[in-house]
Amino acid sequence: MFNLRNLIDQGFASLVLTASFSTLWHSISIKHFSQLLTNLSLNQERFMADFEGNNRETLEDDFCLLEDSDLEGDVDERLYELPILSPKAKAKIPVDYNKALKYVDRKEAGLEDVLRDHALHLLPAKTLFRFKTVSRRWGQWISSPLFAHRQTTYFKNVSGLFCQVADHSPSFLSFNQDAYGMPDPSLSFLPEPVKVRSSCNGLVCCQGIEDDTYYICSPVTKEWKKLPRPNLYHGAKAAVVLAFEPYLLNFNESYELVCAVTFPDYPVVYFEIYSSRSSSWRVSDTICYELDGSGLHDGGYYMKGVVYWEYSSGVILAFGLRDEQYGFLPLPANDEGYGNGALAMKHDELCYIQPRCQDNVCTINIHGNMDMSLKSVINLPYDAGSTFGVCRALGFFNGDILILGLGTRVISYHVKKQKVELISQHEGGACTRYIPYVNSLVSVRHPLIRDKGLIV
Repeated sequence: MFNLRNLIDQGFASLVLTASFSTLWHSISIKHFSQLLTNLSLNQERFMADFEGNNRETLEDDFCLLEDSDLEGDVDERLYELPILSPKAKAKIPVDYNKALKYVDRKEAGLEDVLRDHALHLLPAKTLFRFKTVSRRWGQWISSPLFAHRQTTYFKNVSGLFCQVADHSPSFLSFNQDAYGMPDPSLSFLPEPVKVRSSCNGLVCCQGIEDDTYYICSPVTKEWKKLPRPNLYHGAKAAVVLAFEPYLLNFNESYELVCAVTFPDYPVVYFEIYSSRSSSWRVSDTICYELDGSGLHDGGYYMKGVVYWEYSSGVILAFGLRDEQYGFLPLPANDEGYGNGALAMKHDELCYIQPRCQDNVCTINIHGNMDMSLKSVINLPYDAGSTFGVCRALGFFNGDILILGLGTRVISYHVKKQKVELISQHEGGACTRYIPYVNSLVSVRHPLIRDKGLIV
């Protein structure tokens, strides 16, 4: 039987930590936070008093315990193992709620315990590795597979970009050097040199340079998995997209790799899908006959169960993973040619970012809705002229941060603050490929299984 007061205690703690953690972390002292917890405790006692007074009578009227004589006909023997609740029946055994509540542990949680249980999982991996040295308890907690799974579920902020030129080793461009990072940005722990193809919520998909083999890896933990050969030929410029959405109650970190496969002599697009649940590839029965493979871009974008690819012909090909059906969205007209824009998510909706440069002024057009109509225009207060070369949209991340490539420079623009920051001066170029990355503790293996196969 669940404990009502514990349930409400947890709700209050989660509400306070979720609403005020970011402000608390930067500006509230321990003294102020202790006062906040004191006020919370007082409000909680008042709430419990009102709740018990108003609802105890309702609970007693709505549910009661049944005796054996109330059961007619054949009854499953398993029903005798636990008391049976029946709605709107006369109680044979009264329930003493005060007796049940007296066993609640009223010990006040310390600040360290509150932060450990309600705040640490909201932080990036690099910061968490530092916090392992705070105490032995914190180190054990952060190293546990259960915590890694929880942090993967809650931490979703894009932390930086993998940058790669042609067949050179990749590098990582962090949005915050102190908070985001990984031990080996070049991914040299993989068995061969690779090209970074896609990333989603901490997992990274790479393709071997030598034989086009796919690898799924976690750059923070250095865990990796080699995928079997696909049924169709994907080539060195495969249009693959990694789809991974962690859930708190799903401990098996399942993911899918989707590839739009084209052939030069056939005007069709096939969809081949790898599933970590079955550890195998399969070709979908859905085939797109409206497009050929000549204009398919070798990247893609995943959002809410749908994979999107750009076509040079001026359309977006969308493929749903649940029903495996495809559709089309229009791409905004671009006089400068396609390739400098980017699909992104803004206000929880799909949008297309289209940069335009004229007279040394860079204007960013944001398109949205099903018709990809113009939603907003951002006049970038930054010299994007011939000094910095072509302006490229790299993505719209973490709510209101626009990332742009200006020649060899990479900048961020905070829309609400209207503030421009230089991220890097030499990590860009027209031939550089950028892949966003989330700094999480995700494990490629089952999070509850150690190397020796033991359940923790």
